[in-house]
Amino acid sequence: MRILTIPVISLLILHSNARNYPILIAVFFFSILLDFFDGYLARKLAQETELGKILDPIADKLMVLFIILALMIKSDFPLWLGIAIILRDFLILLASLIMSKKGKKIRPSILIGKITFAALSALVLAFIVDLSPSLQIPLVKRYIIVLSVGFLGWSWIEYYALYKKEKNAEQT
Repeated sequence: MRILTIPVISLLILHSNARNYPILIAVFFFSILLDFFDGYLARKLAQETELGKILDPIADKLMVLFIILALMIKSDFPLWLGIAIILRDFLILLASLIMSKKGKKIRPSILIGKITFAALSALVLAFIVDLSPSLQIPLVKRYIIVLSVGFLGWSWIEYYALYKKEKNAEQT
């Protein structure tokens, strides 16, 4: 269901104005709540599935991809940061695909990946809030950019180390 909110959010960003801005905020928060409750309930009710372990990170990455592309078009979202985020997510998906084709079990997201996604969600939220004609938050955006870049770099390192560990384990 969260995947269905992605085009809605993206279109609302691209066509943001004072009239549809509250709808954009509502749909964005609805999507975040869906993500939270989906994961929480799956763990709480012991309903985690292999399909869920695949679809959840794909939904996260699709959401980040399309929303960041929309923000790069509509706002002053930094191109270099958008490319770094999209490249990271693409490489994570590629490494997961390679590992799954080799018969490796799909692992759930690692902690730094979840923290980075939370930081990126805050970054996206800051840029969405800044789309409001009445709110301008350049200092907040800069702070969250720095925070996000730190977590993004850390996650690059952790995911690379995990990939190398898996690759070395299969060679032994």
